[in-house]
Amino acid sequence: MLLAAIIVSAGLNAQSSSDIRNASEWTWLGIDYTNCYFLTKMDFPSVSDLESKISAWNNLVLLEREKFVVKTLVGKNIIYYIDMVQTINSDIDVKSRLTDDGFQSTHIEEVQIQEIVGSYDLPADMSGIGLVFIAESYSKPNVQGAYYVTFFDISSKKVLSTTRMLGKAKGFGMRNYWANSYYLVLKNLGKLYK
Repeated sequence: MLLAAIIVSAGLNAQSSSDIRNASEWTWLGIDYTNCYFLTKMDFPSVSDLESKISAWNNLVLLEREKFVVKTLVGKNIIYYIDMVQTINSDIDVKSRLTDDGFQSTHIEEVQIQEIVGSYDLPADMSGIGLVFIAESYSKPNVQGAYYVTFFDISSKKVLSTTRMLGKAKGFGMRNYWANSYYLVLKNLGKLYK
């Protein structure tokens, strides 16, 4: 019985992967920071600066889509819709997301991803495959950003695939330093779904 369950599960994952790969287009929904912790408090000393960067990191993907999306997700037709993510990110109590607790850099469990995606308020007429990065942590001590790269069916909000991926932080200024982490994740994603 257990073996049958494993085989069925593997089949469903293979089907989801095929659905994602063969989709005519993906909708980029942005980076959801509502569950993200920022480590450490000393490394993120200005709450107001961090609040502005959370919006800026999502806008950067649109402003420099050639670098962040076109060159990383080669051959994929991408639709951009970050309004929902920008709205929920604007409601974050950023001060409460600053921590010195290293365990918070790995606090999300994969089973939580469906609940997070299920809470999204998306337009009723939107359909297809959605792609969202659910940020788990930006850890200066680890020099990396952690994301659950998540594909889901927009109409049903059913998660098709979620994978925890890490990207090295690098660059000058807070915006570019952390933007490099999701740029590298996008590059790796492009290799996975050639």
